[in-house]
Amino acid sequence: MRMDPNMFNLASELEEVEKVRRYNKLVELTAQDAIAFIPAHLGVVRARVKNLAKRKTKWGLEILEDDDDDGNIVVRIEDALRIVVPKEHWDIFQEMFVGDLRNDAYLNLKSLLNEAMEDELKDLRASLKPALFEMFNEQRFTSLDKTIKVWESRFGIRSLITNKNKVVVTSNRKGKDIQRLYGQLLRAYGEDKGGLEMLLADMKSARPLGAYDVLKKYDYLYGTRVTSTFEDVELIFEATVDTAFMTSESIRVSDEAVLDEIEDEIVTVKRVGNVLYPSDERFSIGFFGTLYNIIEEVAEEPESREELESRLE
Repeated sequence: MRMDPNMFNLASELEEVEKVRRYNKLVELTAQDAIAFIPAHLGVVRARVKNLAKRKTKWGLEILEDDDDDGNIVVRIEDALRIVVPKEHWDIFQEMFVGDLRNDAYLNLKSLLNEAMEDELKDLRASLKPALFEMFNEQRFTSLDKTIKVWESRFGIRSLITNKNKVVVTSNRKGKDIQRLYGQLLRAYGEDKGGLEMLLADMKSARPLGAYDVLKKYDYLYGTRVTSTFEDVELIFEATVDTAFMTSESIRVSDEAVLDEIEDEIVTVKRVGNVLYPSDERFSIGFFGTLYNIIEEVAEEPESREELESRLE
């Protein structure tokens, strides 16, 4: 016996009408400060419930069911949240919780609180490495890199003598040192949510980092120390950023005549023994050119230089 095509079409139309009715009812319910649950939205609903778990773990619970077998179940969690669950998806929804919600007057969210805390910790751990790279690429660090390049273009670099026991990240090994620091911080604070939050906040705000166990043994967050030789004058240039984010620079000069000339002529530089310091945090880029010219001038006057040295003896 063949089915009448019109009967088949009518059945399909009635089924479609019923789907529309149920959808409209769901929309009506969710319009009143509620969210709808379908399996595709499991993550969204779970996130909302986890947020409640962070506020407290025990909530009053009320379950309201439609009389229709294929209707909806409304889960009311005090006045904080309502979730509309189609009955056909109830079992999937119920798997989020411990016990049978239909038999409980209270909702216990301890397990979801633990899950929420672990999610937050996972997010903090994931944000640590990008935060480190972002911090070490801020202007105070990149401008130091540029200064070293200018120094190298003027005087060359004979050797790198940065003390790795004093400097966390060296400019010539920046990427590798940041990666190593990330591992150290992760081992120290990877399970400490409060510690990670504080560290990330301090890094972002450029607050002193010297109190953290991983960093307290170092004098500087970043920097380099290089030796150069120009016209037989030995130079040691050091540029650093300390754990309080303060920049410092110095130049050690082996030639007394060069030092005397700079002390007499350059007011923006202070001399302490055979070391030059900027009057501010950093040398001006133009000072490197001045130092270059003074060294050349002194080198061109060997007799005067020898006389000066003999007088100093």
